[in-house]
Amino acid sequence: MTEIPEHLLKRARAAKAKATGADAPATDAPPETAAPAPATTAADKPISAPVIEAPPAPIAPYVAAANARKKIPWWATSGLLLLPIWAISYVGTLERPPQEATGVLAEGSHVYEARCASCHGATGAGGSGHALADGEVLVTFPTAATHIEWVAKGSDGFGLGNTYGDAARGRVVEGGMPGWADVLTTEELIGVVLHERARLSGSPGDAALAEAIDHAVHNGDLDLHGHLDPSTVTSDEIQAILDSVAHDDDGGH
Repeated sequence: MTEIPEHLLKRARAAKAKATGADAPATDAPPETAAPAPATTAADKPISAPVIEAPPAPIAPYVAAANARKKIPWWATSGLLLLPIWAISYVGTLERPPQEATGVLAEGSHVYEARCASCHGATGAGGSGHALADGEVLVTFPTAATHIEWVAKGSDGFGLGNTYGDAARGRVVEGGMPGWADVLTTEELIGVVLHERARLSGSPGDAALAEAIDHAVHNGDLDLHGHLDPSTVTSDEIQAILDSVAHDDDGGH
């Protein structure tokens, strides 16, 4: 028996259906394929409005400076934390500046440096003028009053050839020592003499006298702003001024 090909059978059935007016049998049609979408061009695309971004807000100058400033490296942080402790320790090792001395001795020290040191030496060791240190001036002038009188009048006031200080020493007045009563106040005269006696020659009595004078001036009991009259002043008058203040009498006068 001969096998009829399937396509011939389908064709025969189709012809018979056409002759009789019946619907043609369904045939195995190849599956429909989707039509390709028409290609689009740049002209077919809708035109959209350009997007304009808003400008960034301005940065404050201090913010910009902070951002630009170099940051502290992490390894330096520990050192910075210890810096205050080091600073406190360092300040504690510094020497405090000495307080400026005040009073009649301080006044006398300034006068001596400015007026007397050039002749008698910065420490009273002497030079063109007599030595004053190491007790020398205490021997020449046993009392502060006679010493002050000499500084007030000078060699011209005493007269050349007259006794210079304690007569027992046998010294006579020589020229060259100016009188300072017209230049220095009474406070400055007393101050420089007590400086020479208390500090340069180490007289404790004169140091106590200077302290007593400071108390009297501070309390308003003694006014030394005026000037002594070199033509009339005497050691007794000066002694009266010194006696007007209470002081230790062990060598003051």
